[in-house]
Formats: sequence, structure tokens, C-alpha cells
Amino acid sequence: MKRLILASASPRRKKALKKLNIPFLSVSNNIDERKEIENLEMIPEDSALYLSRRKAEITSKEFPDDFVLGMDTIVVLNSEIIGKPKDDKDAVTILWKLNGSWHTVITGVTLINKKKGYEDNGISKTKVKFIKHNLNFIKKYVAKGESFDKAGAYAIQSDGKHLIEEIKGDYSNVVGFPEKTVIKMLERAGLVNQIRAKTRITN
Repeated sequence: MKRLILASASPRRKKALKKLNIPFLSVSNNIDERKEIENLEMIPEDSALYLSRRKAEITSKEFPDDFVLGMDTIVVLNSEIIGKPKDDKDAVTILWKLNGSWHTVITGVTLINKKKGYEDNGISKTKVKFIKHNLNFIKKYVAKGESFDKAGAYAIQSDGKHLIEEIKGDYSNVVGFPEKTVIKMLERAGLVNQIRAKTRITN
């Protein structure tokens, strides 16, 4: 049986992958996203793909016989890439930038198998509009601790939903796990078909 390695220890991504009833092993990947792309001149989509590929490649060195799934989610506002906040102050600054405006959530997805020389890449994009809140509301949200380790400093699947006015596109992408994109890639690699009887997937 082919084995899937998730190049992430993200609770959100592990939970989402478990819902697909696909057996996998989660492996922490601690690359510094900011440093990886700070000197690279790339459009946001290419940056997300580059980071997802880096995560998959690094993890595949330890698991060369297995399929490795890497993902990276970024938030883009007026062509500016907004990553994860450094601290609470940075989180407030980020959310204040996004306040009352549309931004784009982009997730790059890479699936590789080093031994087979296999690689597949995908991109998912979702438009999100924030409600215009006052600064005190944003500070109270950040104080809840949800902003940590989140691109754009919010968690739409939790209290961050109160920041959102409208979404155009895949909700699961905003969570950081673009389900439709991932499923298609796993199907192309034959990783879903082997357990199709146990998995319920709606196309």
C-alpha cells in the first residue's frame, strides 16, 4: 500500500485530512517561510507553490519511498504577501490592514514521491472580505490567541469568522486545506482509489 506523508504538524490540516479517511503520517516541517522568499522576486501564486514544494522536498529526504504532501497558505492584499504574525502586535497590524477590505487567500499544494520521480502541483485561490471593525474589536480578537501561526492572523473556522463579511471561492482553502485541490491530486497519484470503498467523496 502506498503511504502518504503530510509535511505539516498543523492541527487544522491533520483534522481535514483525517476527514477524508486517508491514512497518513504527519511530520513537522519548520522552515522559515519569510526567510525562504524574502529575496525572491515571484508573484504570490509562485511564492505559495515554491514554499509548498520546499516543504515537500525537505520531508521527502527522510521519506524517499513515500508520497509527501506539502502545503503553504499565504494572504495577499494589493499584491503584498502577508504571512504569519511575529507576535500579537504584528497580528493587530495585519488585521487592521485587512479591515474592511477584500484580500486573496492562496494555497500552494505539492505532492511528490522522490523514488518514483513523481511531482504534482496545484493552486487554490479564495477571495475574502473583512467587515469593517474598530481597533478595539481587533485587539480583543487577537487577545484570544487565534492569530498565532495563521497566515493573515485569523482563523476562519473559529472566532475569526466574525471578521468575515463575504467569501468568493473555496472555504476550505481559507482554513489552509483546499480539499477539492488535494483530493484531485491524491486521485491522480492513485492514493484515493486504493481506499475508495472507505472514503466518501463528492465531486
